[in-house]
Parts: sequence; structure tokens; C-alpha cells
Amino acid sequence: MNNLFLEGKYYVNILDEFVRTGQVPQWNDDYLVAYLREVMSNPFVAYSVLSDEVKARVFYDNMLAFIKQIITRENFRKTCAQGHTQKMQHALQWSERKKRDGWDRLLSEISEEYEEFGFDERYYRDKFGNEGELADEETWKNMIEDWSKAFDRKQQQLRQRDIDEIKDNNSNILKQNIEDIPEYLRKKGVEKEQFYQVWGLMGGQWNSLLFDQHLKIVAWQKKYPQLEQMAGKMGRIADDEAAERMPVAIGGNMKMEHAAKSDILGVALSKDIRSMLPLEVAQCSDDELYDVFLYKYATRNLQTFHHKSELLKPSRQVAPRPARLKGPMIVCVDRSGSMAGLPEELANSLMMKLLTIAERQHRDLYLISFSVEARPIEVRRDRTALLEFFRQRSVGDTNATKMLKQVFALLESGEYASADVLWFTDFRIPLCHVELRKQFTGYRRQGTKFYGLKIGHAFDQGWEEYFDEILEI
Repeated sequence: MNNLFLEGKYYVNILDEFVRTGQVPQWNDDYLVAYLREVMSNPFVAYSVLSDEVKARVFYDNMLAFIKQIITRENFRKTCAQGHTQKMQHALQWSERKKRDGWDRLLSEISEEYEEFGFDERYYRDKFGNEGELADEETWKNMIEDWSKAFDRKQQQLRQRDIDEIKDNNSNILKQNIEDIPEYLRKKGVEKEQFYQVWGLMGGQWNSLLFDQHLKIVAWQKKYPQLEQMAGKMGRIADDEAAERMPVAIGGNMKMEHAAKSDILGVALSKDIRSMLPLEVAQCSDDELYDVFLYKYATRNLQTFHHKSELLKPSRQVAPRPARLKGPMIVCVDRSGSMAGLPEELANSLMMKLLTIAERQHRDLYLISFSVEARPIEVRRDRTALLEFFRQRSVGDTNATKMLKQVFALLESGEYASADVLWFTDFRIPLCHVELRKQFTGYRRQGTKFYGLKIGHAFDQGWEEYFDEILEI
């Protein structure tokens, strides 16, 4: 299947077009497109989406969650199918002797799994002969090709089954949400902007109790306008001449910490299915262990190879280039003991505001929660980790060293090279090592903006000179 389908971009484009124009996708053989057509052709859904902004957002996020669920299953299946694909490719390379000795067993194996998907065992048995005579090369290739076609038909049936299993429940939830949520907001007097901030955390799943809890956090933005003020500053903005000096990756020059004969650095926990250890591939292929594999994938706990090539970084040069109007954002939130209580809620409120901005403007948003340790989260890609951050309590001392190293690593990467950085802290943080402070100054010279939201009136530790602007709450 085309990578565009597996990544979900094709289907997201369909959602975007429908919300914008009401256009329903044309008919094709794709089962997921067929379901989207079914939903979008419903007069109730079409009228709701095109007549009400809130209902349109509810529809979009609900259907996006459904698409992600299907695409995730499809990607799992594609990974697990790699063994079957390799087996077909190997069979094409069999020697004459191996074909003569193994054709009967191979035919039986293929027939057992794929007869119901159109593979004709009897035809090929006749071709090979009852005495085990070896068929010609063309017949062997045709057998492998028919095997591959039957395999594809089985995958399509499994995909349709995935959609059929959950589509009715999804349609019912969608209808109920479109009816209930706007009425709930009207009764509670919730503003649209407040709704968008809270709804953005809920992954398309309505829960009034959870909504009310998060709504209280959003409400702090009215009492402390500095939160919205600083959120509005984040992201590189072009000046009047549409040019700034900003760090950019130029050409194909790359740098690496050191060369090595082997690219494998070690083993890590992640959800990178392309780098899974053989143990994880085995679990993926085992019916009894498949649910374990799914859970490990969803929680980023697959054992995967960690490669040195992942450390490749684009060479950075400072050059006058048009600044992006919607740059990425890096937010560092202090979770040390001195931030317990109200500062925690204000930090959560700020992140909800920034997430809404990032989603609306398609900007990357990276959160680094720090005290003694530093915990990074790619916010738009990992809502589960963001919700866990909201539940996290502030404890311990504060050390900026590990947090700054992560910030600088991001600024060296291609994706966040032009990011602006915001600290949310009381600034009761001892100054870090002089070498890190030199890097701090160097990034500012290259165009990186550093902002601070300061909680309270803590004694000056000397950080002010390193920031472009600090607002105080």
C-alpha cells in the first residue's frame, strides 16, 4: 500500500476538504474511503459540519481519531507481514534441487492459509505432476505471483474487518457528540476558544467530567493575561522587510560526533517499528502475543536498535533568510518543589493555550519538564504524555543543565533549528556551567529568541541577561 495511505495524509486531506467545502470523496475500492463517504453523505453530519464551527471541530477530531486507529492497525499488520513477503522473495531464489524437494510442502502451506483467498492448489499440483516432476521457471514464478495476490486479498479483508468492527460504534459516538457537546457548552457558557483548548486534549473522545476539570485550568488565562501574551510571542516572526538572521541548514553537509564501523549504538525503548529487535517482530507475528505487542507500541516500550546515524545533524550557518511566520516552539516548564500549587496550574494553562496555537497553525511544539531531571515530550504527537505531565506534581530541586542540553540538541536538529524557547519558572535556578552559558549566548546571536515567564519575585540569579524578554506573574 502507498506510504501516503499508511501515514494517513490521504485521509486527513479528505477530512480537510470536507470541512472546508463539503466535498465528499469520490468512490474507489478503499474501504476507509468508503466509510468516510458513508459518514459525509449523511445529511445530519453534512449540515452540522457546514453550519457550525464547533460541530465541525467535533466531527474532524472524532474522525481523525478513527483514522489514526485504523492506520495504526494497518501499520502493525504491514510490519508483521514482512516475514511473509520475505518468504515469497526467498522462494523465487530457490535452487532447482530445493524446488524439487520442497514444492509439495510449500504448496500445502500456501493452500492451507490462502485457498479461501483465491489460490488454486490443484492447478499447480497438476502443473508439477504427481511424480514430483519440476515445473518450468515460468510456472514457478506464476505460483509465487498468485501467492502474493492471495496474500494481498487477505490483507484487504482484514482491513475491512478492522473498519467493520468499530465503524458503527464510531458513527454513534459521532452523532451523540455533535448533538450533546454544543448544548453542553451553551448551558455552561463556555467560550469557543476555551472549548478548543480543552477539546484538543481529549483526542476526539467526550468526557464531561474531564472537560470541566481542564476548563478550570483554562480559566486562569483571564486572570493572568501574561499567559496569553507570552503565548502570542512564541514562534519566529518576520520583520517588516520579511528577513531575519536565523539559523538554517544549508546544503547536504552533515556532521556526526564520530565515525564507527557499526551504525548500531545500542538498544532503546521507542515505537519505531522499522528498528525493532527480532524479539518484538516475533511477538508481532504471534497471535497470542499480538495484544502485548500493541500495548508496547502504544506506550513506546518496544525494544529497538538505536543507531549512530540518528545523531547526524545539519550544519548550521547564520544567513539572512525570510523568517517562517509560524515557527516551532520549545517550552521548558519548571516542576521543582518551589513551583507546587498554583504555578503548576498556570503552567498547564499555558501549555493548553500553546497546544491550540500549534494545532491551528500546524506548528511543532516541544515540552521539556524539568527539576533535577529533564523529561521531553513532543506535544502534538504524544497527547498521552502531555496528560501525564498535567498530573505530575512539582517536587525536588532545580537544575537547568540537563534541560539546556536538550534544548540545544533540538536547536541543532533540522525540525527545531528555527524554534523560539520559553522558560516557565520562578528562576530560583543556579546558573549553569559557563560553557552552556556561552552556547546560550551563541544561539541568541544566531537568531534564537529566549523568553521567560517568571513566577513571583525570586532573587535574581543572573539569568536575565540571557533572555530577550521576561514577563512576571
